This record gives sequence, structure tokens and C-alpha cells, in this order.
Amino acid sequence: MLTNTRKTQLINFSNSQKLKIKDLSLLNTALTHSSFIKDNSNKNITDNERLEFFGDAVLKLYVSDYLLSKYLNYSEGELSKLRAVVVSEKILGNIAKKINLDKYILVGKNEKKQLPISILADSLEALIAVIYYECGEKKAKEYILNHWYEYIEIADKNKEKDNFKAVLQEYLQGNNKGLPIYKTFLESGPDHDKEFEVAVFLDNNEFARGVGKTKKEASQSAAKNALIKLGRY
Repeated sequence: MLTNTRKTQLINFSNSQKLKIKDLSLLNTALTHSSFIKDNSNKNITDNERLEFFGDAVLKLYVSDYLLSKYLNYSEGELSKLRAVVVSEKILGNIAKKINLDKYILVGKNEKKQLPISILADSLEALIAVIYYECGEKKAKEYILNHWYEYIEIADKNKEKDNFKAVLQEYLQGNNKGLPIYKTFLESGPDHDKEFEVAVFLDNNEFARGVGKTKKEASQSAAKNALIKLGRY
């Protein structure tokens, strides 16, 4: 049962986003992190993980649709790279802060001291799910494009879109294949001209290797080679 104070908070937030959300309990769920439930031992409260799961899918659907229509000459690999940046935790966190979402999220005491960007990102995805359910597909798409448009424009001009590690991670997570692990196997050459060899492991098995002048460059090379083997680049 929501308190009158909480109802007022949720209504104020909805109004600030120009959203008509009748089911305030659903919105409250979207803004409830699992740490809050643990601290309060309240079995009648549900966390936002299921809504986050659906919101993530909705976000990727409409971002993908927009990218396909805007970048007609981009290959599947280029579109995947661009989307990986646009739906990254960093950008989700930026948008969440921009709409003051942090003021309305219910979290545990430890998380409240310094709200992790991961919680901001997950809560925003859960919010997208609520918008889809409560306001419809058209409004969800409109909301996403309004808030993500500038980031899509920036990402296309930014070298960060060539973040092969981000693309690989997104692909693996999207297909329930776990997270990639990177290990440095070789470091050779003098200090002024080092060369590194890094291997990327999938399911604890070495999958691909890459080389570079820094560990970061080598790991990006390994991720790129992994994407090539997977047919994703």
C-alpha cells in the first residue's frame, strides 16, 4: 500500500515527464531496487528486475528501428557497434540524472550514500517498461527517441562507437552467454615500444586473441576478432 507522500512523489514525477500513468503501484515497482527490499524485509514489495528486463528489450527495439531507418548504408556490424554505445550504462545513467530519476528511486541504506550508475540505468529501463504498458507503444517510442536522439548523433561521430568490447558484451548478454573475460598472455619489447597479446575467454574457454601497443588496445583487438568469429562484424 502506497503512502500518500509516495503517491504524491510519483504523480509529480509522472507530470514532470508528461506521462499519464494510472497504475502508481507499477511505477513504484519500477523505482524500487532490490536493496530497498532487503533493508526493509517487506515481502509485499516487488523490485524492478522484471520490468528492467522488458524495458531493456523495448529500448533496444526502438533504438534499432531508428538506426535502421537513419543509417541506410551501415552494415549490421556498424549498427551493432553504434547501438552498443547508445544503450550503454553510461548513457542510461546520464539520461536518468537528467530527468532527476535518482530522487525517486527506493534503495537500501548503503546504496543511498552514493547511488551506483548501474541502479540509475536499471531503473530507467524499468521506467521504459512502465511507459510501454501504461502509455502505449507510440508514447514509449516517442519518449525514447526524445531522450536518446542527441546521444545517437554524438555516438555516430565518436570513436567510442568502435568499442568492440562493448559490442561483444552486449551480444553475449543478449544471448545469455555470460560475460567475456580478458587475460594478458604476452608482454614483449622495450618500455618505449611494448606489445601486448590478450586473449578473450567465453564460457571459460579461450575464444580469440588480439595484439596491441597497450593492454586496452590488445583487448579491443581480441574482442574484434571474437566478433569476427561469431559473424557479428
